[in-house]
Amino acid sequence: MRSMLFAAFLWLAVPCIAEAAPKQPAELVGTHGYVHMSFSKGGAGALFVSPEGGGREVRIDAFAPVPPLANIQSIGGWLPSGRYRIARWGMLEWKDGPVFEVQPGRATDLGDFIGVNVGGYKMVLMPITDPDHQGALEAAVAPFASLLKNPTPLRLNQDSMSPAMQMGQPSSGLGLVADLLLAYDRKLNKPSTIQALVAEKSPAEFLRLIRTVTLPTQDEPARLADGTLYFPADFGQLRKRTSEGQWSNVGMETVRQILAVESDADRLVAGSDDGVIRESLDGGASWSVLASVGSLRSVMDIDHESGVWVVTTAENDAAEPNKIRLRVLVGHRQDLSDLSLSREFVVDPKDRIGWLGARGQLSDGRYYIMAGNTPQRLDLASGHWKALTPWDKISSLRVNRSTGVLSALWSQGAFSKVYVSTDHGDSWSAIGRPPYVINDVQMDTATSGWASRWNANAFTGVWEMHAFSPAKNDWDKVGEAPFNCKPMRVDPELPVLCISTDASIFALRDGEWQVEFSAQ
Repeated sequence: MRSMLFAAFLWLAVPCIAEAAPKQPAELVGTHGYVHMSFSKGGAGALFVSPEGGGREVRIDAFAPVPPLANIQSIGGWLPSGRYRIARWGMLEWKDGPVFEVQPGRATDLGDFIGVNVGGYKMVLMPITDPDHQGALEAAVAPFASLLKNPTPLRLNQDSMSPAMQMGQPSSGLGLVADLLLAYDRKLNKPSTIQALVAEKSPAEFLRLIRTVTLPTQDEPARLADGTLYFPADFGQLRKRTSEGQWSNVGMETVRQILAVESDADRLVAGSDDGVIRESLDGGASWSVLASVGSLRSVMDIDHESGVWVVTTAENDAAEPNKIRLRVLVGHRQDLSDLSLSREFVVDPKDRIGWLGARGQLSDGRYYIMAGNTPQRLDLASGHWKALTPWDKISSLRVNRSTGVLSALWSQGAFSKVYVSTDHGDSWSAIGRPPYVINDVQMDTATSGWASRWNANAFTGVWEMHAFSPAKNDWDKVGEAPFNCKPMRVDPELPVLCISTDASIFALRDGEWQVEFSAQ
């Protein structure tokens, strides 16, 4: 979602710029070359280049065909032969941008990049040469490859990080006073910059550093018997937390996002956003590919109980990209070779109002998933599915691992609602809701629970934590998170964690926040 929002931000209004020629390739190959740039994890924005000898900037923003890989985006355009310098990526200035050459009837490959937010409203572009990401240029030029005079592309071979690009504040469209208020809010809530990332120029060293501070992608970790937790994270990593609160990272040779991880005794099984499932038998030190469910399908959840494996994938519908296809696969073999489809859900945008994600959860022989705004339950023994209906629409569903109590949240401001079930979702009771904006509700029993909400003030805001009071049928505020830090409750038996925007991690012990990991 963040990459989608940032991409939209990049496409906002820009100065009047000369456009790449709109002619057909057959008319251009005699005088123009094709310039291509790919973003294997999404977030592509318009690229602005300047002729070296002077002249108007040219905007390259046409989306190009891409290979079958989840989230990948490519842009390309035909430019007159000559030498050009990259000036801007969207609205972000690329100081002293790299120079590249364009030749008639030939493609120029500017490379594959990942945009990384390093804090302080700054972005950098990291060039990657990961073998997972080969084939982007070939897919882009395939429609006109036979017209190229020289099939061997020119390559930029960018071997250093881009400079940190300052993200400006777009106009609110509400006038000067509103823009000044937003600028003050922006200054007041400015996140910390991870200075080591800004200073690093080597892509290999930058990747090593970013892997040590990448944030968990979700709050359902794999759990070992000794209390060690493994959280899925970006850039092929798992963030490892010991029972004493010591953090480190282990991972695999990919830059893809790891979205799910499960443990089976001391074995770890992890799934990435490109459909690959890997296993480790040595605590994450080494990994091997276990299965692949398709490069367009992101592995959103992996669960295991009593010899049964459940894997949930998500992908954008090929015919209607605004729809999401959720597939729930079930199998019994350790190598996952017998995974078979149990149910497929096609989730329309109208069924994703206030939706907080699919969040698959397995408890006591039942698998729960949010198929859009409708919770669904699978009985593993019978294979029977049932739609749960605490309310017409639901944003999120939580299952307490110990008690089996379910809590359902409809997060819609003043119209928010909370429901609780003690019989696996067959019946529901409405209870009081926390103050809005509500982010998470976790009921541990029918009469006790925890919630988090964002309390927005005039120029800033704070994350609050609340506890359910059955006597009042209401919620009492029990604490606040540190500045720019979002609370995350993994389990009632564990300290509440807090993940800051600069990738530092806090834990709440005896009413006090303690630093467990510092990214600075």
